[in-house]
Amino acid sequence: MGNIALKVPRFECPEPHIEEIFRFRWMAYSTHLFKRANGKFIVTEFSTPVSHSGVDGTVSCPAWHHISEGRWIGDRTYMKDYLSFWLTPEAAPRLYSFPLADSAYRYGLVSGEDDFIAGLFDGLAENYFAWERERFDKKYGLFWQIPDRDGMEFALLALAYGRGHGGEGYRSTINSYMYADAVALARMAEKYGHTREAALFAEKAQTLKKNFQFFLWHKKREFFVDRRRDNRFFLNGLELEGYFPWFCNMPDEKYSCAWKYITDPEYFCGKYGLRTLEKNHEEYLVEHSIPGMCMWNGWCWPFASSLALTGMANLLNDYQQNVVTAEDYYKLLETYTLCHYKDGVPHLAENYEPDEGYWYTDRGERSKYYNHSSYCDLVISGLAGFRPADDGSVVINPLIPSDWDYFALSDITFVNRKLSVIFDRNGKKYNYGKGLFILEDGKVIASSPAGEKLILPARG
Repeated sequence: MGNIALKVPRFECPEPHIEEIFRFRWMAYSTHLFKRANGKFIVTEFSTPVSHSGVDGTVSCPAWHHISEGRWIGDRTYMKDYLSFWLTPEAAPRLYSFPLADSAYRYGLVSGEDDFIAGLFDGLAENYFAWERERFDKKYGLFWQIPDRDGMEFALLALAYGRGHGGEGYRSTINSYMYADAVALARMAEKYGHTREAALFAEKAQTLKKNFQFFLWHKKREFFVDRRRDNRFFLNGLELEGYFPWFCNMPDEKYSCAWKYITDPEYFCGKYGLRTLEKNHEEYLVEHSIPGMCMWNGWCWPFASSLALTGMANLLNDYQQNVVTAEDYYKLLETYTLCHYKDGVPHLAENYEPDEGYWYTDRGERSKYYNHSSYCDLVISGLAGFRPADDGSVVINPLIPSDWDYFALSDITFVNRKLSVIFDRNGKKYNYGKGLFILEDGKVIASSPAGEKLILPARG
């Protein structure tokens, strides 16, 4: 591990690169845990301070990824401090787009700390209302944002305005995040007995979803496409952020056809990673800045790849569709895994060239172990299929390839339990028998000999 020895899950599988990068990402994460002068912890994005960061190097843009990963750390102190920080006067949670309420809710599903999450509710609700005051267009019932405030310089919206950073538009990013927050707030309110607030946020979520699907769905291209705010025209290309709405299960089932592009080499599926812009667009990989600076017109970004893969795992678990398969998820995760190397050594920087396979932006110590994405959560909740549910239960539905004979995800701290998930096709690897197993403190508590989906009920 890095600066702090973390109590985190362990993962074993037939693919050594996934094992190695799983360990590497936890080590890298530990180097970004920073203890402030007040004794509380925060999580940083960069290894050295940058001009656009807030107090003590905090940046809200990647914070959802920080918490998605950090919720699996056995010591709850780090994420409780970090979530609490974002609701303090010195924090800047709206400097960049950031689904803060969804982050807290997802953390709570793993930790089970209802009293702590309940104590955050008023601040999380006020943060949502502040977003409405700052970025909500009542005429169309949608949120708007500029690419730079999504952390996506030189995205199509910015280029459409002839700028590298600006250009206001209705985007999949901010609207997905705000939908996720509204859903999370509605569920929290219902759980904690706030009847009026539960109805209010549930209505906000459904209205936003309706407006988003009506206004941003490009019928001809069958994809969610951003619109300019000044003239409401669709942008003339497909961007990977069109998959972000699935990170929170926002779209209805009929929109699943959009996923046909994720595995197509002529669109998003580069040889070495997921492109952020479709391959044949005129702006694809065009240099618009100093070489090595941030550009989102095709380069692979771990930030976007991890959100798209989170959405893909949700699609495979929560939707009826025949567009993508578990094998597709694994192949894309494997490609994402192999991006984590430089000269054969585990490495993580800013963005990656999708067709030739090299780190395009790598600013040395500044971006060493660039903490702007997730990976371990994709292995835990996607590949191994450990998925906490709203009712306190856990669904185990692995998305492993058909040629794997085993895997083990062990030492999972879930609520107050120590759980493990084991798959053993032949029963010879772990000696528990054939199939899929859930263990608590080393003892089998649920099993499926056929290796099918398991559900572990909440403790009464």
